[in-house]
Amino acid sequence: MLSISEELSNFSSIDLESVEQKIGKIPDDMKYAIELYNKALEDIQNKNEDIAIIALKKAVSVYPAFYEAMNLMGVCYLNLGEEENARGMFNRVIQMDDNSIRAMHYLEQMDGSDSPDKDKSKLPKAKNNRKTKSPAKAIAWMNWISSGLSPERDPPYFFKYIVGFVLGVLCICLLWLFLPNQSPVVLRLGRSVNESQQMEKLKAENLDLNRQLDGLMTDLETARKTENQLRNEMDQYGKWSAILRNLQNLAEAGKYMDVVKEIEKDLSGLDLPEPIETEIIALNNECKPKAVSQLYSSAKKIYASNANARDPEVYKQSADEYKMVIRIIEELGLTPSNMAEIYYYGGKAIALSKSPSEQDAEEEAIRCFDTVISSEPGSKLASYAQARINELESGKEIKH
Repeated sequence: MLSISEELSNFSSIDLESVEQKIGKIPDDMKYAIELYNKALEDIQNKNEDIAIIALKKAVSVYPAFYEAMNLMGVCYLNLGEEENARGMFNRVIQMDDNSIRAMHYLEQMDGSDSPDKDKSKLPKAKNNRKTKSPAKAIAWMNWISSGLSPERDPPYFFKYIVGFVLGVLCICLLWLFLPNQSPVVLRLGRSVNESQQMEKLKAENLDLNRQLDGLMTDLETARKTENQLRNEMDQYGKWSAILRNLQNLAEAGKYMDVVKEIEKDLSGLDLPEPIETEIIALNNECKPKAVSQLYSSAKKIYASNANARDPEVYKQSADEYKMVIRIIEELGLTPSNMAEIYYYGGKAIALSKSPSEQDAEEEAIRCFDTVISSEPGSKLASYAQARINELESGKEIKH
Protein backbone atom coordinates (compact mmCIF):
# COMPACT_ATOMS: atom_id res chain seq x y z
CA MET A 1 0.00 0.00 0.00
CA LEU A 2 1.03 3.60 -0.56
CA SER A 3 2.72 5.24 2.46
CA ILE A 4 1.58 8.87 2.32
CA SER A 5 4.10 10.18 4.86
CA GLU A 6 6.96 8.40 3.08
CA GLU A 7 5.90 9.76 -0.32
CA LEU A 8 5.58 13.32 1.06
CA SER A 9 9.10 13.06 2.47
CA ASN A 10 10.38 12.35 -1.08
CA PHE A 11 9.45 15.90 -2.14
CA SER A 12 12.00 18.58 -1.28
CA SER A 13 12.03 22.36 -1.72
CA ILE A 14 13.76 23.95 -4.73
CA ASP A 15 16.69 26.30 -4.06
CA LEU A 16 16.02 29.16 -6.51
CA GLU A 17 19.40 30.79 -5.93
CA SER A 18 21.27 27.56 -6.65
CA VAL A 19 19.20 26.89 -9.79
CA GLU A 20 19.79 30.41 -11.15
CA GLN A 21 23.53 30.03 -10.59
CA LYS A 22 23.49 26.88 -12.71
CA ILE A 23 21.13 27.82 -15.58
CA GLY A 24 20.90 31.61 -15.42
CA LYS A 25 17.91 33.86 -14.76
CA ILE A 26 14.58 32.05 -14.33
CA PRO A 27 11.40 33.60 -15.85
CA ASP A 28 9.22 35.40 -13.32
CA ASP A 29 6.25 33.06 -13.75
CA MET A 30 8.40 29.97 -13.17
CA LYS A 31 10.07 31.63 -10.15
CA TYR A 32 6.68 32.53 -8.67
CA ALA A 33 5.44 28.96 -9.23
CA ILE A 34 8.52 27.54 -7.47
CA GLU A 35 7.99 29.91 -4.51
CA LEU A 36 4.40 28.66 -4.22
CA TYR A 37 5.65 25.05 -4.41
CA ASN A 38 8.15 25.67 -1.59
CA LYS A 39 5.42 27.36 0.47
CA ALA A 40 3.17 24.33 -0.06
CA LEU A 41 5.89 22.04 1.32
CA GLU A 42 6.06 24.23 4.45
CA ASP A 43 2.27 24.03 4.81
CA ILE A 44 2.43 20.23 4.51
CA GLN A 45 5.04 20.08 7.27
CA ASN A 46 2.62 22.12 9.41
CA LYS A 47 -0.21 19.62 8.62
CA ASN A 48 -2.07 22.20 6.48
CA GLU A 49 -2.61 20.08 3.35
CA ASP A 50 -5.72 22.05 2.35
CA ILE A 51 -3.73 25.32 2.29
CA ALA A 52 -0.91 23.54 0.45
CA ILE A 53 -3.34 22.40 -2.28
CA ILE A 54 -4.44 26.02 -2.84
CA ALA A 55 -0.79 27.11 -3.25
CA LEU A 56 -0.09 24.19 -5.63
CA LYS A 57 -3.15 25.03 -7.75
CA LYS A 58 -1.80 28.56 -8.14
CA ALA A 59 1.65 27.23 -9.01
CA VAL A 60 0.21 25.02 -11.77
CA SER A 61 -1.98 27.86 -13.09
CA VAL A 62 1.07 30.14 -13.33
CA TYR A 63 3.36 27.44 -14.78
CA PRO A 64 1.24 24.67 -16.38
CA ALA A 65 4.24 22.38 -16.99
CA PHE A 66 5.05 22.10 -13.27
CA TYR A 67 4.52 18.32 -13.06
CA GLU A 68 6.29 17.93 -9.70
CA ALA A 69 3.68 20.30 -8.20
CA MET A 70 0.89 18.22 -9.77
CA ASN A 71 2.31 15.00 -8.30
CA LEU A 72 2.62 16.64 -4.87
CA MET A 73 -0.97 17.90 -5.14
CA GLY A 74 -2.15 14.37 -5.88
CA VAL A 75 -0.38 13.01 -2.79
CA CYS A 76 -1.94 15.82 -0.71
CA TYR A 77 -5.39 14.81 -1.98
CA LEU A 78 -4.65 11.24 -0.94
CA ASN A 79 -3.63 12.41 2.52
CA LEU A 80 -6.98 14.24 2.82
CA GLY A 81 -8.86 11.11 1.70
CA GLU A 82 -9.93 12.64 -1.65
CA GLU A 83 -8.99 9.69 -3.84
CA GLU A 84 -10.92 10.82 -6.94
CA ASN A 85 -9.14 14.18 -6.98
CA ALA A 86 -5.80 12.39 -6.53
CA ARG A 87 -6.50 10.06 -9.47
CA GLY A 88 -7.53 13.01 -11.60
CA MET A 89 -4.28 14.82 -10.85
CA PHE A 90 -2.05 11.79 -11.57
CA ASN A 91 -3.93 11.08 -14.82
CA ARG A 92 -3.45 14.71 -15.80
CA VAL A 93 0.32 14.37 -15.38
CA ILE A 94 0.31 11.16 -17.42
CA GLN A 95 -1.61 12.84 -20.25
CA MET A 96 0.58 15.95 -20.37
CA ASP A 97 4.19 14.81 -20.22
CA ASP A 98 6.63 11.93 -20.14
CA ASN A 99 7.33 12.82 -16.51
CA SER A 100 4.49 10.47 -15.73
CA ILE A 101 6.29 7.46 -14.32
CA ARG A 102 5.98 8.82 -10.80
CA ALA A 103 2.26 9.52 -11.28
CA MET A 104 1.75 6.02 -12.74
CA HIS A 105 3.53 4.61 -9.70
CA TYR A 106 1.10 6.43 -7.41
CA LEU A 107 -1.91 5.15 -9.37
CA GLU A 108 -0.58 1.60 -9.23
CA GLN A 109 -0.02 1.94 -5.48
CA MET A 110 -3.58 3.26 -5.06
CA ASP A 111 -4.92 0.27 -7.01
CA GLY A 112 -2.91 -2.07 -4.77
CA SER A 113 -0.35 -3.26 -7.36
CA ASP A 114 2.65 -2.46 -5.19
CA SER A 115 4.24 -5.92 -5.31
CA PRO A 116 7.31 -6.21 -7.53
CA ASP A 117 6.20 -9.72 -8.57
CA LYS A 118 2.83 -8.39 -9.68
CA ASP A 119 4.47 -5.66 -11.71
CA LYS A 120 6.74 -8.14 -13.39
CA SER A 121 3.83 -10.43 -14.24
CA LYS A 122 2.20 -7.60 -16.19
CA LEU A 123 5.22 -7.19 -18.50
CA PRO A 124 5.16 -8.99 -21.92
CA LYS A 125 7.49 -11.96 -22.25
CA ALA A 126 10.49 -11.24 -24.45
CA LYS A 127 11.05 -13.52 -27.46
CA ASN A 128 14.79 -12.86 -27.36
CA ASN A 129 17.20 -10.57 -25.58
CA ARG A 130 17.65 -8.23 -28.53
CA LYS A 131 13.91 -7.48 -28.75
CA THR A 132 13.38 -6.86 -24.99
CA LYS A 133 12.39 -3.25 -24.24
CA SER A 134 11.84 -1.34 -21.03
CA PRO A 135 8.08 -0.90 -20.41
CA ALA A 136 8.75 2.30 -18.52
CA LYS A 137 10.69 3.75 -21.46
CA ALA A 138 7.96 2.75 -23.92
CA ILE A 139 5.30 4.31 -21.73
CA ALA A 140 7.41 7.45 -21.39
CA TRP A 141 7.70 7.73 -25.20
CA MET A 142 3.95 7.23 -25.61
CA ASN A 143 3.24 9.92 -22.99
CA TRP A 144 5.70 12.28 -24.69
CA ILE A 145 3.94 11.84 -28.03
CA SER A 146 0.51 12.17 -26.39
CA SER A 147 1.49 15.38 -24.62
CA GLY A 148 2.73 16.85 -27.88
CA LEU A 149 -0.55 16.09 -29.67
CA SER A 150 -2.95 16.98 -26.85
CA PRO A 151 -4.41 20.52 -26.57
CA GLU A 152 -3.37 22.82 -23.77
CA ARG A 153 -5.47 22.58 -20.61
CA ASP A 154 -4.34 25.69 -18.76
CA PRO A 155 -4.38 29.42 -19.62
CA PRO A 156 -3.15 31.13 -21.72
CA TYR A 157 -4.68 28.46 -23.97
CA PHE A 158 -3.40 29.60 -27.38
CA PHE A 159 -0.32 31.63 -26.43
CA LYS A 160 2.22 29.14 -27.81
CA TYR A 161 0.26 28.79 -31.08
CA ILE A 162 0.35 32.55 -31.67
CA VAL A 163 4.08 32.69 -30.94
CA GLY A 164 4.68 29.72 -33.23
CA PHE A 165 2.63 31.29 -36.00
CA VAL A 166 4.52 34.59 -35.70
CA LEU A 167 7.86 32.79 -35.85
CA GLY A 168 6.66 30.83 -38.87
CA VAL A 169 5.67 34.02 -40.68
CA LEU A 170 9.08 35.55 -39.91
CA CYS A 171 10.85 32.47 -41.27
CA ILE A 172 8.82 32.65 -44.50
CA CYS A 173 9.77 36.31 -44.87
CA LEU A 174 13.47 35.51 -44.42
CA LEU A 175 13.30 32.67 -46.97
CA TRP A 176 11.52 34.94 -49.43
CA LEU A 177 14.22 37.59 -49.12
CA PHE A 178 17.31 35.38 -49.39
CA LEU A 179 16.28 32.73 -51.97
CA PRO A 180 17.39 33.56 -55.57
CA ASN A 181 14.76 34.50 -58.10
CA GLN A 182 15.33 31.33 -60.14
CA SER A 183 15.11 29.06 -57.13
CA PRO A 184 12.71 26.13 -57.53
CA VAL A 185 11.07 27.21 -54.31
CA VAL A 186 10.30 30.63 -55.77
CA LEU A 187 9.02 29.02 -58.95
CA ARG A 188 6.69 26.78 -56.92
CA LEU A 189 5.29 29.80 -55.07
CA GLY A 190 4.34 31.21 -58.43
CA ARG A 191 6.00 34.00 -60.37
CA SER A 192 2.63 35.54 -61.11
CA VAL A 193 2.29 36.63 -57.46
CA ASN A 194 3.34 40.19 -56.88
CA GLU A 195 6.21 39.88 -54.40
CA SER A 196 5.95 43.41 -53.16
CA GLN A 197 2.23 43.14 -52.43
CA GLN A 198 2.72 39.78 -50.75
CA MET A 199 5.46 41.23 -48.54
CA GLU A 200 3.24 44.14 -47.51
CA LYS A 201 0.45 41.72 -46.70
CA LEU A 202 2.76 39.61 -44.55
CA LYS A 203 4.03 42.71 -42.76
CA ALA A 204 0.46 43.78 -42.04
CA GLU A 205 -0.40 40.33 -40.73
CA ASN A 206 2.74 40.34 -38.62
CA LEU A 207 1.84 43.73 -37.13
CA ASP A 208 -1.69 42.53 -36.42
CA LEU A 209 -0.39 39.41 -34.70
CA ASN A 210 2.04 41.50 -32.65
CA ARG A 211 -0.85 43.72 -31.55
CA GLN A 212 -2.84 40.64 -30.56
CA LEU A 213 0.18 39.29 -28.71
CA ASP A 214 0.58 42.60 -26.84
CA GLY A 215 -3.08 42.45 -25.88
CA LEU A 216 -2.72 38.91 -24.60
CA MET A 217 0.35 39.86 -22.57
CA THR A 218 -1.57 42.78 -21.06
CA ASP A 219 -4.45 40.47 -20.16
CA LEU A 220 -1.99 38.02 -18.62
CA GLU A 221 -0.42 40.77 -16.49
CA THR A 222 -3.87 41.91 -15.36
CA ALA A 223 -4.74 38.34 -14.43
CA ARG A 224 -1.54 38.06 -12.39
CA LYS A 225 -2.31 41.27 -10.50
CA THR A 226 -5.83 40.03 -9.81
CA GLU A 227 -4.43 36.74 -8.59
CA ASN A 228 -2.01 38.52 -6.23
CA GLN A 229 -4.87 40.64 -4.88
CA LEU A 230 -7.01 37.55 -4.31
CA ARG A 231 -4.07 35.84 -2.65
CA ASN A 232 -3.63 38.76 -0.24
CA GLU A 233 -7.36 38.77 0.51
CA MET A 234 -7.25 35.03 1.14
CA ASP A 235 -4.31 35.45 3.55
CA GLN A 236 -6.18 38.20 5.43
CA TYR A 237 -9.32 36.08 5.52
CA GLY A 238 -7.30 33.21 6.99
CA LYS A 239 -5.94 35.45 9.76
CA TRP A 240 -9.39 36.79 10.66
CA SER A 241 -10.79 33.26 10.60
CA ALA A 242 -8.15 32.22 13.14
CA ILE A 243 -9.14 35.16 15.38
CA LEU A 244 -12.81 34.17 15.11
CA ARG A 245 -12.02 30.54 16.00
CA ASN A 246 -10.07 31.72 19.05
CA LEU A 247 -13.03 33.85 20.21
CA GLN A 248 -15.40 30.92 19.71
CA ASN A 249 -13.09 28.67 21.75
CA LEU A 250 -13.06 31.24 24.58
CA ALA A 251 -16.86 31.39 24.53
CA GLU A 252 -17.13 27.60 24.62
CA ALA A 253 -14.80 27.63 27.65
CA GLY A 254 -17.14 30.08 29.42
CA LYS A 255 -14.68 33.00 29.25
CA TYR A 256 -17.33 35.49 28.16
CA MET A 257 -15.52 38.48 29.67
CA ASP A 258 -12.40 37.77 27.59
CA VAL A 259 -14.51 37.51 24.42
CA VAL A 260 -16.29 40.84 25.02
CA LYS A 261 -13.11 42.68 26.06
CA GLU A 262 -11.19 41.53 22.97
CA ILE A 263 -14.03 42.43 20.61
CA GLU A 264 -14.83 45.79 22.25
CA LYS A 265 -11.21 46.92 22.72
CA ASP A 266 -9.00 45.17 20.16
CA LEU A 267 -11.31 44.63 17.17
CA SER A 268 -13.50 47.73 17.37
CA GLY A 269 -13.27 49.91 14.25
CA LEU A 270 -11.18 47.46 12.21
CA ASP A 271 -12.04 46.65 8.60
CA LEU A 272 -13.16 43.01 8.78
CA PRO A 273 -14.37 40.74 5.94
CA GLU A 274 -18.17 40.88 5.96
CA PRO A 275 -18.81 37.19 6.82
CA ILE A 276 -16.26 37.32 9.67
CA GLU A 277 -17.67 40.61 10.97
CA THR A 278 -21.21 39.17 11.02
CA GLU A 279 -20.02 36.13 13.01
CA ILE A 280 -18.09 38.30 15.50
CA ILE A 281 -21.04 40.66 16.07
CA ALA A 282 -23.36 37.69 16.71
CA LEU A 283 -20.85 36.13 19.11
CA ASN A 284 -20.42 39.46 20.96
CA ASN A 285 -24.18 39.89 21.37
CA GLU A 286 -24.44 36.34 22.69
CA CYS A 287 -21.62 36.78 25.24
CA LYS A 288 -22.45 40.28 26.54
CA PRO A 289 -25.24 39.30 29.00
CA LYS A 290 -23.14 36.38 30.26
CA ALA A 291 -20.10 38.61 30.74
CA VAL A 292 -21.77 41.09 33.15
CA SER A 293 -21.10 39.11 36.34
CA GLN A 294 -17.55 38.21 35.22
CA LEU A 295 -16.69 41.82 34.39
CA TYR A 296 -18.14 43.04 37.71
CA SER A 297 -16.12 40.49 39.70
CA SER A 298 -12.94 41.42 37.82
CA ALA A 299 -13.49 45.18 38.29
CA LYS A 300 -14.24 44.76 42.00
CA LYS A 301 -11.12 42.61 42.49
CA ILE A 302 -8.90 45.20 40.77
CA TYR A 303 -10.45 47.98 42.87
CA ALA A 304 -9.91 46.07 46.15
CA SER A 305 -6.26 45.34 45.29
CA ASN A 306 -5.56 49.10 45.26
CA ALA A 307 -6.66 49.75 48.88
CA ASN A 308 -3.14 50.49 50.10
CA ALA A 309 -1.31 51.79 47.02
CA ARG A 310 -4.23 53.88 45.68
CA ASP A 311 -2.53 54.09 42.30
CA PRO A 312 -4.63 56.19 39.84
CA GLU A 313 -3.67 53.84 37.00
CA VAL A 314 -5.08 50.83 38.87
CA TYR A 315 -8.26 52.81 39.61
CA LYS A 316 -8.48 53.53 35.87
CA GLN A 317 -8.22 49.80 35.05
CA SER A 318 -11.05 49.08 37.47
CA ALA A 319 -13.09 52.03 36.17
CA ASP A 320 -12.72 50.86 32.54
CA GLU A 321 -14.21 47.46 33.38
CA TYR A 322 -17.01 49.05 35.45
CA LYS A 323 -17.79 51.33 32.49
CA MET A 324 -17.99 48.30 30.20
CA VAL A 325 -20.40 46.55 32.59
CA ILE A 326 -22.59 49.66 32.89
CA ARG A 327 -22.58 50.15 29.10
CA ILE A 328 -23.73 46.56 28.51
CA ILE A 329 -26.49 46.89 31.16
CA GLU A 330 -27.80 50.12 29.63
CA GLU A 331 -27.39 48.94 26.03
CA LEU A 332 -29.32 45.70 26.57
CA GLY A 333 -31.74 47.08 29.19
CA LEU A 334 -30.63 44.51 31.78
CA THR A 335 -31.65 44.68 35.45
CA PRO A 336 -29.28 42.38 37.37
CA SER A 337 -29.99 41.76 41.05
CA ASN A 338 -26.75 43.50 42.06
CA MET A 339 -27.33 46.50 39.80
CA ALA A 340 -27.10 49.03 42.66
CA GLU A 341 -23.75 47.60 43.79
CA ILE A 342 -22.37 47.76 40.25
CA TYR A 343 -23.28 51.44 39.87
CA TYR A 344 -22.16 52.40 43.42
CA TYR A 345 -18.70 50.81 43.30
CA GLY A 346 -18.37 51.74 39.65
CA GLY A 347 -19.03 55.39 40.56
CA LYS A 348 -16.31 55.28 43.23
CA ALA A 349 -13.76 53.72 40.88
CA ILE A 350 -14.57 56.23 38.13
CA ALA A 351 -14.27 59.22 40.50
CA LEU A 352 -10.94 58.03 41.92
CA SER A 353 -9.53 57.30 38.43
CA LYS A 354 -9.86 60.99 37.45
CA SER A 355 -9.91 59.82 33.84
CA PRO A 356 -10.17 61.15 31.17
CA SER A 357 -10.21 64.30 33.34
CA GLU A 358 -11.14 64.95 36.96
CA GLN A 359 -14.28 66.91 35.97
CA ASP A 360 -15.46 64.27 33.49
CA ALA A 361 -14.81 61.50 36.02
CA GLU A 362 -16.81 63.29 38.75
CA GLU A 363 -19.76 63.94 36.40
CA GLU A 364 -19.89 60.27 35.38
CA ALA A 365 -19.56 59.16 39.02
CA ILE A 366 -22.47 61.42 40.11
CA ARG A 367 -24.60 59.89 37.31
CA CYS A 368 -23.82 56.41 38.67
CA PHE A 369 -24.70 57.45 42.25
CA ASP A 370 -27.99 58.98 41.03
CA THR A 371 -28.82 55.64 39.38
CA VAL A 372 -28.27 53.87 42.73
CA ILE A 373 -30.64 56.31 44.48
CA SER A 374 -33.34 55.97 41.81
CA SER A 375 -33.10 52.17 41.55
CA GLU A 376 -33.13 51.47 45.31
CA PRO A 377 -34.53 54.56 47.09
CA GLY A 378 -34.26 54.45 50.88
CA SER A 379 -31.67 51.67 50.88
CA LYS A 380 -28.28 51.74 52.58
CA LEU A 381 -26.50 52.00 49.24
CA ALA A 382 -28.75 54.92 48.29
CA SER A 383 -27.70 56.82 51.43
CA TYR A 384 -24.04 56.00 50.74
CA ALA A 385 -24.46 57.20 47.16
CA GLN A 386 -25.98 60.50 48.34
CA ALA A 387 -23.04 60.98 50.74
CA ARG A 388 -20.58 60.46 47.87
CA ILE A 389 -22.47 63.02 45.77
CA ASN A 390 -22.26 65.55 48.61
CA GLU A 391 -18.51 64.97 48.94
CA LEU A 392 -17.91 65.48 45.23
CA GLU A 393 -20.09 68.60 45.02
CA SER A 394 -18.29 70.14 48.02
CA GLY A 395 -14.91 69.55 46.39
CA LYS A 396 -13.84 66.74 48.70
CA GLU A 397 -12.11 63.60 47.42
CA ILE A 398 -14.05 60.46 48.22
CA LYS A 399 -12.31 57.75 50.20
CA HIS A 400 -11.37 54.30 48.88
